Amino acid sequence: MKVHILGCYAPYPPVNGAGPGYLLEHATAKVLLDCGSGVVSNLGQVCDLQNSDLSAVILSHLHSDHFCDLLVLRYARFMGMRAGQASPLLVLSPEQPPLERSLLPFLNTLDIRPIIHENTIDIAGIRFDFTRTKHIYPAYAVRAMVEGKTLVYTGDTAWQDNLVDFCQNADLLLAEASFLEKNKGANTAEHLSAGDAGRLAQAAHVKKLVLTHFWPADDLMAIREEARTQFSGEIILAASGLTIEV
Repeated sequence: MKVHILGCYAPYPPVNGAGPGYLLEHATAKVLLDCGSGVVSNLGQVCDLQNSDLSAVILSHLHSDHFCDLLVLRYARFMGMRAGQASPLLVLSPEQPPLERSLLPFLNTLDIRPIIHENTIDIAGIRFDFTRTKHIYPAYAVRAMVEGKTLVYTGDTAWQDNLVDFCQNADLLLAEASFLEKNKGANTAEHLSAGDAGRLAQAAHVKKLVLTHFWPADDLMAIREEARTQFSGEIILAASGLTIEV
């Protein structure tokens, strides 16, 4: 399984950057985790947008910086369907909040299904599991498993102990690292710090940690070094265009 980093910034992308978006690829499966601003342009470099090359989209939650480009991706799928090259695109999403959820449908281009806590679904040979996370919108962490390899994506979340079990022994943990501990403050939006991400990786005995969900002005070297104080394994900073073997 490969993960293509299509974007890694929130709540908005910097110049030449993109919002959260991570394409998992295995055999014929191509599953997109989140679809933030600028992701569709980068997705087009590794995926044919107008046919059924893209197997599914999984939205960890419905903050606009994580799903806004799906509203554009719908048009590409529609054009492919009109040309007889594509079928409706499977989209897994939380059902709340209702306003944001109501924005997703467009004609018949999307097959939208709810994410259910602790549910399992097979998409093109990849098994996906989900668990609720601690965020101001209903949100989910995602675990993908195929041929003995496991990737876990935290999505957006504050620290919660059950994530340690959910991430246990993952080959790759894709974890948000939204700020340094010194900037954590009240954390009213409920996110992981770089230190939290490292602590989670260490407690769960993961093999490789990929840090993501950076603020545009973050000092990424400081983000990595803080995570390193908590995690003894390999640490990678997410960047658009980066492909990582799981």
